[in-house]
Amino acid sequence: MTTKIIAFANQKGGVGKTTTASEVAENLSQQLDKKVLLVDLDPQASLTSIKYDMHEMIADRKLNMTNVMLGDCGIEDVIVNVKNNLDLAPTTLQLSDAELNLVNTTLRELVLSKSLKKVADNYDYVLIDCPPSRGILTVNALAASDYVIIPVQAEYQALLGMQLLKKTIKDIQGQIKPDLKVLGYVITMTSHTNHSNETSEQIKNDEFASLIEVPRMIDVADASIANMSTFEYRKNNKAGIAYMELTNKINEL
Repeated sequence: MTTKIIAFANQKGGVGKTTTASEVAENLSQQLDKKVLLVDLDPQASLTSIKYDMHEMIADRKLNMTNVMLGDCGIEDVIVNVKNNLDLAPTTLQLSDAELNLVNTTLRELVLSKSLKKVADNYDYVLIDCPPSRGILTVNALAASDYVIIPVQAEYQALLGMQLLKKTIKDIQGQIKPDLKVLGYVITMTSHTNHSNETSEQIKNDEFASLIEVPRMIDVADASIANMSTFEYRKNNKAGIAYMELTNKINEL
């Protein structure tokens, strides 16, 4: 099986991007027995905080994605195992400094892509959590990926940012990675309000496909605290079932 690299991207924060990447990684690795690498490319480091001991990493001055993007080391030097079949390339808030320094780097859009080539064959899937921006880190993630998934919250404000992200993706397809494929939207935190329903319908009518709708459920946050997928945490939970359905779709690629 060829390694599949998938970016989870949206320039708007708070849309469930990190949660979606984490849920898919947990389901692929624990439910479907796939070898998965999670790459935290978001300077907010939410994924690292969920999966790893951030305080220990900082105290011990362990290498992380900031060092990788600055060219101080390879990604193989920062990967840590977090559980069976699941590895993490962690980061810290200092990654935002690395983004500023990347501006003057030769072939700055391909730093992550070149680094991942050394380790990708060790995994079935590499999942990249992008920052909530259209900057050079997101460009690096998209340039390194085979596919992109766009988590988007069912609210009107989310529709405004979609057009800008779509432009970024099309720019990457036109200039750097012609074979980058958009798998579609994951509509997150849906509810039975008119606002949520109307927004979901608008997203579904977009040129990119809608993969799944994930209802707003408290179990998602509880599962994250427990460091497991919602499906594993409570199998009859509707959000967990939706994320498992998304995982199965990804596994069919």
